[in-house]
Amino acid sequence: MREIYEFDIIVVGAGVIGIAIAMTCAQKKKVLLIEKKSSFGSGISSRNSEVIHAGIYYPQNSLKAKFCRDGMFRLYNYCYKKNIPIKQVGKLIVQNDMNDREKLLQIYDSGIKNGCNELVLLDSKEIK
Repeated sequence: MREIYEFDIIVVGAGVIGIAIAMTCAQKKKVLLIEKKSSFGSGISSRNSEVIHAGIYYPQNSLKAKFCRDGMFRLYNYCYKKNIPIKQVGKLIVQNDMNDREKLLQIYDSGIKNGCNELVLLDSKEIK
């Protein structure tokens, strides 16, 4: 006789996002997490750049910008609460020549509009 299983939610993909969704849903629902690889986190999540995105590259008030900012704060808070070591070293975007200045200022302006108040423009002396 075949066994029959019942679930409220099926999450496909056991990467970082899939696991997070499954964990959250499992607090109130029966969840089945499906992964095609032999182990979890071995797809795109295994090629993580380890960068916590701040939302500097996205249009003002876009969902991506909002989720980046919210996710960044949540991740930092989670790490602090759980005593998980984390380095907030920032990101340095370098202008190689004067032709890149406008693009650099657009990135800066976009970040400021998205609430990235931690952004600072530095000159070459300050960088050294």
